[in-house]
Amino acid sequence: MEYSAYNEDMENVSTTSLGFEDMVKDNLVYVDKTEYIYKLVTNRNYRFFFVSRPRRFGKSLFCSTLHSLFEGKKEFFKGLYIEKETDYDFQPYPVIHFDFSGFDFNDDSASFLRAFCSAIWYEGNRNGVELEMKTPSEMLNDLIIRLSDEKGRIVILIDEFDSPFTSMGSPELADTMRKAFNPFYRVIKKHSARIRFFFITGVVKLANLSIFSAMNNLRDLSMDPHFSTAFGYTESEMQKYFGEGIDEWFEANRDKCNTKEQLLERIREYYDGYRFSPDSDVKVYNPVSIGYFFTSEYRFDNYWDQTGISSLAVDLAKRVNLVSIVDECVEIRRFAFTSFDIATLWSGRLRTEYVAALLYFAGYLTIGASDEDAISLVFPSREVSSSFSENLLLRYMNEEVDESSLVITLGRTFRRGDAEGFMKAVDSYFSAFSYDLIGGAKERFFHIAFHGIFVMLRLLSFSEDRGLYGRSDEIVLYGEDLWIFELKVNGSAEEAVNQIEEKKYTEKYDYLIKPGMDVHKIGVNFMTDERKLCWIIK
Repeated sequence: MEYSAYNEDMENVSTTSLGFEDMVKDNLVYVDKTEYIYKLVTNRNYRFFFVSRPRRFGKSLFCSTLHSLFEGKKEFFKGLYIEKETDYDFQPYPVIHFDFSGFDFNDDSASFLRAFCSAIWYEGNRNGVELEMKTPSEMLNDLIIRLSDEKGRIVILIDEFDSPFTSMGSPELADTMRKAFNPFYRVIKKHSARIRFFFITGVVKLANLSIFSAMNNLRDLSMDPHFSTAFGYTESEMQKYFGEGIDEWFEANRDKCNTKEQLLERIREYYDGYRFSPDSDVKVYNPVSIGYFFTSEYRFDNYWDQTGISSLAVDLAKRVNLVSIVDECVEIRRFAFTSFDIATLWSGRLRTEYVAALLYFAGYLTIGASDEDAISLVFPSREVSSSFSENLLLRYMNEEVDESSLVITLGRTFRRGDAEGFMKAVDSYFSAFSYDLIGGAKERFFHIAFHGIFVMLRLLSFSEDRGLYGRSDEIVLYGEDLWIFELKVNGSAEEAVNQIEEKKYTEKYDYLIKPGMDVHKIGVNFMTDERKLCWIIK
């Protein structure tokens, strides 16, 4: 069977973590990444590789593809790069494949060790090797020796190596994990001559980590410019695999978007922007968010929280001034990426720049500018900045505030077109935050916090929307209403509302404005010292 890379029916776009063979069997859209795989498996200088990427970026699919490749299942690769464009021989090898994100254990050492040993026993059983229950390192040692003696060199794939650490909550269990993983990885290093290929993934970048002290033969691809687009979708891949569907939707919905380029720019704003190497300017889209976007009939929404992203990064960020992360880009030393040790998460020694690095690893931040000494981290997309800000804002609300009631009031007043009632609810929204958050906050914080309202209400909104004469701070389309907000900090509401008129922010949406349609022009001013909100509605 020849696999079709593009399917006209957007229902064939996957939003789940299916394996490679399942995607081919179900005729789902598979964005071909086998060129990167070919370069890895034929590399003459390295056989041991590591890559760090956020969750839901395709690491498991990549490992699953490697698994099928090394088992010699050529029929699944028909029509893909490695089958069509190379002379790869598809020689089969025995494969040991661990997915540590699937570990099911309680927050205690005994259940963790049982889960660890069971995973090794299962891989032995799958490969026809019966193992005795010993320590994890002893079981792996037996499996490698017996399997390689019988069938030759083996392949080892480890997916989400750091998942057990990020899912546990006690220093005692962390110590147990260190003691289990240290000898486990030493066994792999000891038997490197028996290993044809080794590939390990995680969220957190590993380098000089305590649990990997023995594995000094790993080639880290995490920030390699030649590997920066191996996960996620590039702009050219979006056009190749989804371009026809975008064209068809645009032709059928011209009343919803002025131009095709405007639609594409909206998609980029929401879901593009991840940059994984300071030496490459190429950015990629989040693949799972793109999947949800297409299967949800091109509805712009915040799918980030729907993808099961771990809240660990935001929870750990309680230890630093989160407002500084929201307000502007965060600059950290390059050293912070390579010296962060996953095993110290619960030790109390996590410095501010390590929290920022962790936010990068988790996908909340991405690479902006960089030089030889430091890397600036910024939000990758509107979707992620909105998600992070929403979680941040709700955490800093005063405990006595009825959050649910406030969100309901915001939604009801907005949906019935009650601009004055909505702005009064917005005033209550900002009054609900503790002084720790509002005091000393910069203008960017207020812009993101204001945009966070519409994220919470799941409304189609665009902040800093580019027009012919400037950028409007917030545009919201709902039903027959168009809302345009201009925001000022320590300025005046009158200046803000006049700017909407002077810079003709409505012109971009003239094609949408119909007789009887309400256009709300609202100038808003935040007085930080007085913690006062003023507005003018036209």
